[in-house]
Amino acid sequence: MPIGAAPSSKTRSGAAKSPGRGSGSRSSGGRGGAPPGSGSGRTRPAFTSRAAILALVICVIALSLAYPLREYLAQRARIAELREEQAQTEQAVADLQERNKQLKNPAYIEREARTRLHYQYPGERAYVVVSDSDDQDADAAAGSGEPWFTQVWKSVLAADSPEQNGSASDGRPGD
Repeated sequence: MPIGAAPSSKTRSGAAKSPGRGSGSRSSGGRGGAPPGSGSGRTRPAFTSRAAILALVICVIALSLAYPLREYLAQRARIAELREEQAQTEQAVADLQERNKQLKNPAYIEREARTRLHYQYPGERAYVVVSDSDDQDADAAAGSGEPWFTQVWKSVLAADSPEQNGSASDGRPGD
């Protein structure tokens, strides 16, 4: 054998055995050696048993993850609510601490007593301005001029005697 002939024979035999190139047992047309579009050969069903098992496994996984995912989302929402509530509580605590500082200040207490309770120092004159609407409110509150307890007693007597068709008595027991 010549020296140049040996390598060429090896490449021919190696080329025939390469994994990417077949010896021509399969045609490029389709599965099973039949050209596409020809009616010969077995047709595969659209929904195989493997596909059914795969669909079942996916459904089982989805169902097994649904409840924990829902609980996780509910817990996240609850945590957000609690954080908001905590922020509101902290704001209320800060407001109460500020109010506590104000109430420890004697000047603030004096100012509040003068404005809210109309307290005055001896010798000072206080003026209270009354408007017409205040007079009308006072007249409406006075009503018939009787004390409030007399009106309450009349309503008790009226409730006790249903045969008078709800008319108020003159306030004497025994009517």
